[in-house]
Amino acid sequence: MGDFKQDNASFDEMLEASFAAQGRIEAGDRLSAKVVSIGANDVFLDVGMRSEGLLPKVEVTVDGEIQVAPGDSITVYVTAVRGGVVHCTRRLGGTRAADPKEGNDATREALADAFRNGIPVEGTVQSVNKGGFEVLVLGQRAFCPVSQIERRYCEKPEAHVGAKYVFRIIKLEENGRNIVVSRKKLLEAEAEEQARAFWERVAVGETYEGTVTSIHGYGAFVDLGGAEGLLHVSEISFERVGDPKEVLSVGQKLTVAVKDLDPAKRKISLSLKALTDDPWFEAARTLVAGREYQGRVTRLMPFGAFVELLPGVEGLLHVSRLGGDKHIHHPREVVSEGAAVTVIISEIDEARRRISLSMSGVGENEAGAEELASYAKERPRAGFGTLGDLLGGKGKKK
Repeated sequence: MGDFKQDNASFDEMLEASFAAQGRIEAGDRLSAKVVSIGANDVFLDVGMRSEGLLPKVEVTVDGEIQVAPGDSITVYVTAVRGGVVHCTRRLGGTRAADPKEGNDATREALADAFRNGIPVEGTVQSVNKGGFEVLVLGQRAFCPVSQIERRYCEKPEAHVGAKYVFRIIKLEENGRNIVVSRKKLLEAEAEEQARAFWERVAVGETYEGTVTSIHGYGAFVDLGGAEGLLHVSEISFERVGDPKEVLSVGQKLTVAVKDLDPAKRKISLSLKALTDDPWFEAARTLVAGREYQGRVTRLMPFGAFVELLPGVEGLLHVSRLGGDKHIHHPREVVSEGAAVTVIISEIDEARRRISLSMSGVGENEAGAEELASYAKERPRAGFGTLGDLLGGKGKKK
């Protein structure tokens, strides 16, 4: 009969060799694991293989409260595969840190292991210095370049001082005395994972909660939690918006609808106005041809002035109907943007969503009648569309 210890050791070696032969899980791998159960000291994980995953319970405990439950999916990093068990961590930090008091060798070994295997480390931003930040990792001082603290440009470096983040070691030299870390790489990896999941479920017509990340003259970009979409200025409101900054701000939370998708180019077109009532319905119900109304000039074009009759509803006051018998070269000779005017609705074309106006008390210049008729045949101006027109049906809120 063979030696039990020797046979047991041989069994472990064969088991580890078996898992290694699969070539699928090894130290440093990033895995999506499912919580199976929670023991006295460890969380048991399903890592998608015959191997069992173990995660120290302290890593998912905050103020004595366990933050996960059976069935939850979490992201972990493999620290080792031993005896058919996949040992995992969410980050190398306070819970797995080598105590500096026990000796710098243990600390350096832990840092070297994290560097070799790409295991995240937990660190606290101590201060801002020239070009970056001083970060305390496992009791050791590390440097994080300012370009590596956020995914985008860091506008307020001082806001990060005192914060505790997870970093990846990107440089380790001089036996652990020269350490450079990056938070950006982890944020980018997380964003890419979110993007893959997002593109698997996104659909035209559905609505999402988003956050405005940047604003430009042509519109605003909105983070949907996995991808960014463009909210064009023309899709912000049925009312005319000159500058998106007048109605939106960076960091603002919005509920937006997906208007169009281009998966190949990873482009998403969003709409805010598609989730509001179409003002044309109110216009069609209340406005009557032949009646006089008060309006406000919203913009001037060579062929006439657009006048807002109701919020989001404009009519055209053609240049031929501005000067009576006097020939007008441009509407600015008679009216100006923002001016209050009294107009009469000459015609309402419900099918084409067009409203033709004339100035109250001013006759029409017959010389411009042909030009006005030509304008009326053009396709309608974008902006008056039902939710069905814009999206092809209401979507489900995400």
